[in-house]
Amino acid sequence: MMMGRAGTILVVDDDETCRKQLAQLVGSLGYAVATARDADEALARIGDTALDLILLDVRLPDIDGRALLRKLRAQAATADLPIILTTGHPELARGALSSGADALLLKPFRHDEVLSWVRCLVRARQADAESERLEHVLFSIAASVEARSSYLEDHLWRVASFGEALAQAAGLRADEVKTVRRAALMHDIGMIGVPDIILRQPRSLTPSERTQVKPHTVLGASLTRALVGRREISASVRGHHERWIGGGYPDGMAGEQIPVGARIVSIADAYDALTTARPYRAPMSAGQALDVLWGGADEQWDPRLIELFAPIVRARDLGASARTHPLTLEIGRALTTSAPSR
Repeated sequence: MMMGRAGTILVVDDDETCRKQLAQLVGSLGYAVATARDADEALARIGDTALDLILLDVRLPDIDGRALLRKLRAQAATADLPIILTTGHPELARGALSSGADALLLKPFRHDEVLSWVRCLVRARQADAESERLEHVLFSIAASVEARSSYLEDHLWRVASFGEALAQAAGLRADEVKTVRRAALMHDIGMIGVPDIILRQPRSLTPSERTQVKPHTVLGASLTRALVGRREISASVRGHHERWIGGGYPDGMAGEQIPVGARIVSIADAYDALTTARPYRAPMSAGQALDVLWGGADEQWDPRLIELFAPIVRARDLGASARTHPLTLEIGRALTTSAPSR
């Protein structure tokens, strides 16, 4: 069942069959649909219609769809508009997400996959950016995602607590610290798109399973874009699996190209994962976990932030501090249940 107004979708594809297929598919859920055969026609539709999402083919007769996407991202009116790239050529998928797309769908389309992405992104687009209710809804979604796995308890709160402390130690402004805290609470919200069978594995994931997990950063960024301060929060959620020397995902950024919020959340997330028991390994001590972080400084993580993080860890009463941190009380008012996590 659709919630709120149905939404308007623009389908851009020079192939009439694909264009009609997508229009019929998303229209079956009550969305209003506009179509375009090329970039010029697409830009005209964008100028005439209040859109909630664009389905954009990579290969267009007058321009590469990725180039059109970058052009739309550079314009204020469409900078935050959800855009899904589509292609029947897997070799063109490489680098598609780094063009600014919220998702990539391969032809022939899986109907359930198309509708899942469209529904999710349209609802995020329609949400009121100034509403506290939206923020609470997103926190609740994040908590429900964590609750799908029983391996960790209060993971969100601990990552937010450590992330907040590290942001303060790094000298960020109060509003920036708040942004980091929110991003930490929602860093894995995109896991809502990962199958339960993967989240509940009682072992480390296989390479194939890790590939299915990776898009969670992009979906999470799309969902959090609706928040006040959305770009900063979204960027931190999207980038928390990037690597200091490059080679991370989804965009392969390196060094200070990676938003500082993403670098902070990455460290807090990694530390909590290392010090929490999993079915396939025992938890590390604080000292052991710090040794791992130091070993990854200059490669996985920002070495300056690791230097600031070490004394924070040593000063904490590990295992209890995050549960009694004021953040838990603050966010707890927005949720009806606590959130165990993977």
